[in-house]
Amino acid sequence: MSTTPPFDEAGADLFIESVMRGNARWMSRYRGSPTVNGSAKAVVLTCMDSRIPPLEMLGLEPGEVFIIRNAGNAVTPDSLRSLLICLTVMECRKVLVVGHSRCGMRSSGDLDERVSEAVDQRALESHLGAEIGDLSRWLGFHDRSEEDWAISQARELGRLLPRVMPGQKVRVYAALYDLDDGRLEMLLPSVPEQEDDHIAHDQHEK
Repeated sequence: MSTTPPFDEAGADLFIESVMRGNARWMSRYRGSPTVNGSAKAVVLTCMDSRIPPLEMLGLEPGEVFIIRNAGNAVTPDSLRSLLICLTVMECRKVLVVGHSRCGMRSSGDLDERVSEAVDQRALESHLGAEIGDLSRWLGFHDRSEEDWAISQARELGRLLPRVMPGQKVRVYAALYDLDDGRLEMLLPSVPEQEDDHIAHDQHEK
């Protein structure tokens, strides 16, 4: 049975001190913010895993892409909210869903148990104003491979976006980032909105 570690007051203070020192170093070499409107090439939906450096792994600079991150690079109401703003207000037309190797959101009995112990589901449901059912599933834990999960999220967007943005052409791609060697593998070259599910699947199989 897992236990939640005690809160480290001293460690928290040291973290903030480290962050502020790091910000001072950043300010010393900061050259200003790039223009946002019209400069971003695409939207990247990827995992919140701290081992993933989105800009570096894509060879991009700040301002060249919008980045949406959550646990498991999942299409959720909140990630969709951010995505729609990028696609409409900021006029991006390309979406790249990036999964990664050794993702912690693949179902794990230990992780599920730790979450269940730490979270008061009734309090959470009261805050949300709705029942969430199975907590593990609501959080996004799943039992699919990282490749299949990234593809499934790209396919979901490929089917959803034409319905919520009729008449707007958006390209959706899926890729997998390898934490061991830094390689980005394209899983689906493209999932255009006019493609149905079996065509997207056929592309992956080729």
